This record gives sequence, structure tokens and C-alpha cells, in this order.
Amino acid sequence: MKIAFLGSGEFGLPTLKRLTASHEVVCVVTSKDKTAGRNRKPTATAIGQWASEQNLLVIKTSNVNDPEILKELAEFHVDAMVVIAFGQKLSDELLSTQRTMNLHASLLPRWRGAAPIHAAVSQGDRCSGVSVITLAQKMDAGLVLGQVSTAIGETETAGELHDRLALLGPDLVLDVLSNDDKGEVQDEALVTYAPKLSRDDAVLDLNKDAVTVARTIRGLSPWPCCHLQIAGVDCKILNAIAKNGIGSVGEVLEDGTIATGSGSIEILEMKPAGSKAMTWKDFCNGRAIQVGCKCEVSQ
Repeated sequence: MKIAFLGSGEFGLPTLKRLTASHEVVCVVTSKDKTAGRNRKPTATAIGQWASEQNLLVIKTSNVNDPEILKELAEFHVDAMVVIAFGQKLSDELLSTQRTMNLHASLLPRWRGAAPIHAAVSQGDRCSGVSVITLAQKMDAGLVLGQVSTAIGETETAGELHDRLALLGPDLVLDVLSNDDKGEVQDEALVTYAPKLSRDDAVLDLNKDAVTVARTIRGLSPWPCCHLQIAGVDCKILNAIAKNGIGSVGEVLEDGTIATGSGSIEILEMKPAGSKAMTWKDFCNGRAIQVGCKCEVSQ
């Protein structure tokens, strides 16, 4: 089967690799290189970099609906377009030319939008999954062609769940490609939205209950990532769980947990500024972290 793959983020890499091994991927469409790092060097997307290494035809564009791009895609006469973490909206003209499907990182209709994995963890969902849908002009509202679900671990972060869900994509996409299922309409009454995140969303509110604070930390790890000032050190808090400690908000308790509005949180993993990721115990070694020490939210 001749496939055109449209994607930019790492989430689509496992599926692209499988498609390349089992079908003819005639082209890979991805976003243009962006400057990154201290040297502001142009950097290819994860998809673009891998596809180039495999000598696949890579089309880089900031607008897939440009007439020249549409003309180029039409000349391939593909059997299907697979779209994953692409970040560009496809026009009706492009969608009407061939069979098109999208892999989305949630069990639609729950968590339409740009940050479904973060939302699932932050809101305490017990399970998540991936959906393959048709594309529609209304965001993530297409017909559901297939789904696979998985339980969310008690201490699983958004980054860890992202990597697991990405690995569920290949089998599901290949299964959908091989059948002619017309799909099921999503129940609009069950729709929830997960809007795009920014660094402002990662400001912790320690006045909230411990369960909410811990979920927020895990749901925003590794990006945009919550911070705390602990003993004068700015620390990224990468993972935490809720405990039953009692104390004033932000206070380090005798068991090493940090008090919140209700309960306390145990830090499982953190990254102090200028250091590697470590446990709370390792952080405390050699530092004067005393009971009663106050932790403050970093803006």
C-alpha cells in the first residue's frame, strides 16, 4: 500500500517505522526546521530527522495546504495518508483526495485537543489509550476507526505515558489500514478538551490537596514541569505521590514529605538547577534540609 505520512513529533516515530517496514511510504511531510539550543541551530523535527536518515523523501513545510504541496502530494496517488502529531490543519481539498486517518493520544471523545496525555494524568484518569480517527474540520471530531486502551500507573508521568501510548500506535494503525470499517460517530455529550499547555500552567498551588498537587506534578512532567524553591535551590519536580502528612503549606515534615493544603506530597524524583535528576533522599544528602524548612513555589 502506498502511504504518505504527515507528522512532526516523536509520538509518531514508532508508527512511521512500522509503516516503512510493511508498506511503501512514498513521502514524509513534516514541519520546517526550527532553531533550538544555545547556538540557535536549525533543527529538524524528530520525524524529519529519522526519515532523512532512512533516505525517505521528506517534504518540509509550514503550510501543507499550499497549492504547490497539494500538487506534489496528488502526484503520488497514495492509497492513504497517515497523520500523527503533525501540528497543521488539513484543508477540505487535501482531505478529499484520498483516505486519511489520524492517530490521537486519548480514548476519544475524552480529551480532544493538543495535550490529551497531560490532561489524562493531571485529572486522575485510570486509563488512557490511542484512537485512530478520520479527519474533520472540527478538532479531533472524526469517526472513530479503532481504539486501544491501557491502565495509567499510580506513579506514571505524562512523559512515561506518552512513550507507552506511542508504542500502541503501530499495531492499531496497521489494523485500521487493513480493514474497511467506516467508523463510529463520537458521543458529543462525552467530549472533554485538553488545550495546549504553556509554562504558565506549571505553577504549583500547594494550597490544593495533596492528590491534586501530585497529579499536577506528574501530568506536567517532563514538560512544562513544576518547580519548587527548596533551601534556596530551584528544583524541577519530576514525580511525586500524595501522602497523609499534616503541617503548614510548604513545610518539610518529619517523614520528609512536603505539606499541602490537605495532606502532603512525597517527592520521588527531582532535578535541582545545575544537577542531574535524583531522589529526594539524594537531594537532602549534604544539604541542610531540616524539618520545618519552607518550600516555595517558583514562578
